[in-house]
Amino acid sequence: MNIKKTRAAAIGAVALALALSSCAAGSVDGSTPAAGGSSSGGLTKVTYGIFPSNTVAAFQVAKDKGFFEKHGIDLQLVVGAGSSAAQLPALATGDLDFMLASPVTALTATTQGLDVRIVEGVTQNDPKIVEDSTAVVVGASSTIKTARDLEGKKVSVNALGGIGEIGIREAVAKDGGDPKKVTFVQLSFPEVAAQIEAGQIDAGMAGSPFIQQVVSKGGRVVSDFIHDTGLGENELVSISSGKLVESDPDKVKRFTEAMKEALPFLTENNDLIRDAMPAALGTDPAAAKKAQLSLYSPDISQETIQLFADLLVKYGIVNAEPDVAKVIWKP
Repeated sequence: MNIKKTRAAAIGAVALALALSSCAAGSVDGSTPAAGGSSSGGLTKVTYGIFPSNTVAAFQVAKDKGFFEKHGIDLQLVVGAGSSAAQLPALATGDLDFMLASPVTALTATTQGLDVRIVEGVTQNDPKIVEDSTAVVVGASSTIKTARDLEGKKVSVNALGGIGEIGIREAVAKDGGDPKKVTFVQLSFPEVAAQIEAGQIDAGMAGSPFIQQVVSKGGRVVSDFIHDTGLGENELVSISSGKLVESDPDKVKRFTEAMKEALPFLTENNDLIRDAMPAALGTDPAAAKKAQLSLYSPDISQETIQLFADLLVKYGIVNAEPDVAKVIWKP
């Protein structure tokens, strides 16, 4: 397979998003725009972009339990591939109303001229559980023990220049290693287990339930980098375009209110999410039952978002300090 070794894909996604946002409305693939309008029963259609992770199952559970319908919303999940950055063009054109992303996606996009807002928190790292969110995993025969040992190794992340790259670099530095000596390649979470087994990578960033796929074959987690670097309070957030939050604040308000009710329910009902994983993600039922899940919370910590921004500058992902106060939407 072709493993990407530059940030070209991520940068290209932002560039495409900027180009498309200046064009007439239309979907990325030329079809009718999916966002906006009304669905049957008088509900407002809301499109939500999401990358392959256990959050797909979580959102499906929230939808099935009626949290969005209660607020007049027909939520339509649009599952992308790889990372959230790939869906930025659809957010820019209005084909997506909202999308799941790391704060890095929003912060990086704003430094390149795209008007993106963080509207709500989604997941938090549970400090008591190592395998609940994204972590670095290795195969059974690996000699890598801690983050420092990643120095000189090839490590996959789901998005070059994203939370994985800055978080792992910082974890290596905190553990006494040289973050500049880590080579990053881009792989989606579902690919990690096979590429570790094939020897194509030394270690990989993966999320639940894909962590469990590696562990079930004798592998292990060597770095809980989200927790270790202080990024866990806002690991994933919901983002939208500046255009939508300004032109349709009622839609944003109803969506965020639905989420405020749904997210605590999801934290308290993890088994429902595990049960939904086979259908939502194609996860093996046995692996799904072992999946460790993050905490779900709508809260946004400006301090944590600022830390993301600082690390983006520290590791040369962006040239200018992102304006955190502007990026965070305030009702």
